[in-house]
Amino acid sequence: MKPLISTLLLASVSRVLLAAEPVILADTNRDGVVDVSGASDRMEKTIWTDARGAILLPNIGDSAHRCPATSAAGVSDAQLEACNDAQGNEPRAPEYFAPLRTVPMPDVDDKAVGHVAAVGQGSANVRIFVRRGQAWEFLAPRAPLTALELRQGVQLGVDSRDVVRDSRVWDGRVAIEFTLDERGQSRRDRVAMRVAPVLTHHHVQRAEQVLAPLSGAFIAHQQFVRDLEGALAKTGFANPLRRLNTTDVWAQDVVEFGYVSMPRPGGALATLRIAIRSAQPGRAGGRAVFDLRGPGMGAIQIGGDDYHQADSFGNLETIPPYEFRGARYPAGRIIYGDVGDGLAPHRDMMRFFESQEAQAPIVLDTSWLVIGHVDEFVQFLPADTPRGWKIAVVDVGRALDVLRAAQQRGQGDIAVYSRPGAPKLTISQLLADASFLRHNELARRKIELNIGILKAATGVRDDEIVRVPGLYRESEILAATRRDRPGNAAPSAPPLGLPAGVVFPREKIVYGPGVLAAFYPGAINGIVIDARNYIAPKAWGPLEHGTDILQQAVDAAYREAGFTVWSIDDWDSHHRIGGEVHCGTNTIRAVDSPWW
Repeated sequence: MKPLISTLLLASVSRVLLAAEPVILADTNRDGVVDVSGASDRMEKTIWTDARGAILLPNIGDSAHRCPATSAAGVSDAQLEACNDAQGNEPRAPEYFAPLRTVPMPDVDDKAVGHVAAVGQGSANVRIFVRRGQAWEFLAPRAPLTALELRQGVQLGVDSRDVVRDSRVWDGRVAIEFTLDERGQSRRDRVAMRVAPVLTHHHVQRAEQVLAPLSGAFIAHQQFVRDLEGALAKTGFANPLRRLNTTDVWAQDVVEFGYVSMPRPGGALATLRIAIRSAQPGRAGGRAVFDLRGPGMGAIQIGGDDYHQADSFGNLETIPPYEFRGARYPAGRIIYGDVGDGLAPHRDMMRFFESQEAQAPIVLDTSWLVIGHVDEFVQFLPADTPRGWKIAVVDVGRALDVLRAAQQRGQGDIAVYSRPGAPKLTISQLLADASFLRHNELARRKIELNIGILKAATGVRDDEIVRVPGLYRESEILAATRRDRPGNAAPSAPPLGLPAGVVFPREKIVYGPGVLAAFYPGAINGIVIDARNYIAPKAWGPLEHGTDILQQAVDAAYREAGFTVWSIDDWDSHHRIGGEVHCGTNTIRAVDSPWW
């Protein structure tokens, strides 16, 4: 009998020990549900990888519109950024909580106590809430879970107080530890989580909102906005134009719209938009990002020093998703330009995007451009191809071919510009200008160099490249800047020749060493609305028998790629001061696929 009694006793003890083993689970398999009864979320739950591991969100929106506006007196940039739904320990936006569960332990002792806390690097950024009745309550690291709660299993929600900013400090990974104290013993279990990376939009995602700044007294910009609204209506775009709360006309430059997302049941996504301020803290227009904050929209700033033009977000674009040579980029990849002066892009900007570990940046050469932005010569277009997109680039040779063909047809004496008030210059005079041709040969070689970089990184073939006619010139804006003040900093007054009503930034501006800007309004610097509609600057090229032959060539290039071009005049509003339609607008795009 003694062996039988011993066996029964051991079995009983084993059942108690088994029941008292703490188990905490998250959505490790990323199906939007925590599987308490099955095994799908138990396997490899303590290791976070690209393919498996629970995701949480930085809960930094403003669900109740409680944060101050930029117009509030005496509110600093730091104070504006600090106000969000994750400020303090209130559960302001539980719809963005990542789910956690403890497995029920029906046999725990009445005196058993549980604790759940984030541990390790970055744990101070993570908030944990417990569901009690119909309310969420903040769960401090040593706050107890009762024996009754442990027996029933606990519903928890997790979020982050911040995005990942510098992976050297915190890479967003964190462990959530569940501790059971019972009968003088402590047992622990852990699950790995990671804060979702901040991702930037790409052009395969259709535009949901188009934004432009306020016009102030700038009459040309007021007309630009009216024309933009008219073009949007022609494309069938349903949403009204949204206005940024700034008169800085470069809407693309002061803010980049990103997003974070995590799984929800049924293949849905929980998505929070993030308005990212450019790494130009001295640029007052960048404060407008904080006026965008609200339910479903957060705002951050990412550092920087001086107001360097190449730190503007016109110098950041996103390659759509692709796979190449065994590497997979489900959220695409960032590109930005190095102007070659050792100052820009600012290290804070590069480190921020590198730290997201999701859209591995590619650096292009923009050292030849006075403004130094990638959106001056390259863009990405949705396409009905296996890849789903093509690369569009400025083609200097095609533009020169348009002019030379006209000259050969006996049209060399017609004006290169058809816009009233534009500089008086004929096709023949332009084509005889050795300096002009030399500058465009430099542009051609630099663009081909950058195409080579993109080909090597993506595997794009020549037949996946859309070549859009365009030309460059030495920028008079830079010349005026350098005449006015040494050191390549901003002039104390607007350069001569700028349109009346332009608000020229008072802050110090630094330019790179390049000299070139668009000769004609750069068609490639426009808005991709969807897979069929494109809003571009009006070319104002030579008129041959009433037809703008450059515009005709531009439209043909986009038509071959499947797009209808809707052209608007940005000559005075943007072109004459160094940019185009894309520079002066911004878009918030659809998020319809996971990044993992």
